Amino acid sequence: MRLKTMTAVLLATAALLPSCKTTEANYREAYEKTVAARNADQALDSTIYGAHRRQMTATTVETADGAVEVRVQLVRVAEGGGGIPENLKRFNVVVGQFKQIFNARSLRNRIADKGYPGAFVVETSEPFYFVVAASYDDATEASRALELFKDKGVITMKEPCPFILDATARRRQTTSPKK
Repeated sequence: MRLKTMTAVLLATAALLPSCKTTEANYREAYEKTVAARNADQALDSTIYGAHRRQMTATTVETADGAVEVRVQLVRVAEGGGGIPENLKRFNVVVGQFKQIFNARSLRNRIADKGYPGAFVVETSEPFYFVVAASYDDATEASRALELFKDKGVITMKEPCPFILDATARRRQTTSPKK
């Protein structure tokens, strides 16, 4: 009786094994999922995140080294992003932007390990997250830091990064004001 049961189990298992093999249909399905994900990324401009990008304005700021493009956006230091509101100065070297805070924190940790321990994450109201490698009160310092970051090749970045973010309207606190 036991032998018959074991034989039946082995035959059923053997019948199911071919369905686990990689087939052209499996590859096609994975390819189609990848294409759909890519198309979803391209459709980003029609989402709230695309609206955020359209709201960001660009301006030119004169520095000691010449004119630099600066993007202006309302941001605040993200909770758990490795910084405090006092870290956020006017001109910020942004090296990454993400829809998920997990990804922003991950990049922040990687660049902190590569010589930027003061890096932190800021967020917009959507929320959309930016990884700030360094923050300065002076546009000239920010411009020089941006060029140094690019020259070092610390990480591979996607357009539009890196850029300088003017967080002039940044003072929306993540914590309540002290009394």
